[in-house]
Amino acid sequence: MIRLLTQSDKQIILEYIERNEIETSFLYANIVEFGVENRKDMGRCGDYYGLFDGEVLKGIIPFYNLGSCTPHYEVGEAVPLFAELIKQRKFDSLLGMHKIIKPLYEEIKAYKKTESYDESSYFINRNFKPFVLDGINFIDAREVICDKVVDFIANARKKGFNEQMTREDVRKFLIQRGQEEDFIVAEKNGKIVAQACIQTYTPRINQIGNVYTAEEERGKGYCKAIVSELCRRIIARGKIPTLLVKKKNIPAIKAYTAVGFEPNDDYLIIRFDRD
Repeated sequence: MIRLLTQSDKQIILEYIERNEIETSFLYANIVEFGVENRKDMGRCGDYYGLFDGEVLKGIIPFYNLGSCTPHYEVGEAVPLFAELIKQRKFDSLLGMHKIIKPLYEEIKAYKKTESYDESSYFINRNFKPFVLDGINFIDAREVICDKVVDFIANARKKGFNEQMTREDVRKFLIQRGQEEDFIVAEKNGKIVAQACIQTYTPRINQIGNVYTAEEERGKGYCKAIVSELCRRIIARGKIPTLLVKKKNIPAIKAYTAVGFEPNDDYLIIRFDRD
């Protein structure tokens, strides 16, 4: 049976996530910060559907207002059922561990126009190797929401991730972040040169994302330095740093492995045309 989940289901959702913590990291932070009920004005809220075997939750598929879908399931029976829901919904991206997403994609690819299909790796850092650059100042963007910071983040979204964000979008994005969801920018000689954030979290991990270095500043170690700084903060909390990286992004992979990251699993990020 599949049904729409409600706030009364929060405890069984958290129990499910605890069983599958690494693979459901995006689910945990959104539910803890914003709850299960959909608030249409919040991008990180959405409609959560659950697959049940009797009273036991065996799979979750959320459709977030910001346009992403991050499903997870414990049983193969979920694939055709979740695929039918996916066919009915308009959204931008389907993402998760390869073993979860690939079977769903095979079911729905004839029904949606695929814009990109990115094979990525899920990295975990259990052997942190700090990297420090002299002259770098790290700024918490959540506390300094000035034009310079907002403009850099908006530009990074456009050039680094092919996404459009207005200044107001960026401000909302920063204000609505959770306590553990640091967003920092690296400044050198008064100029912002790089950014990175804690994308999501669980009781055991903090997942790093939105890593970007200004095009004219690449090759100078800023990526390693800013990711190293986030790793330091994460480990100080008693948690494990993780992140996603496209398999074709060799410079980023070299930077991440230099500070101790190692591949843990395969990951898929598939983007669709909503029209």
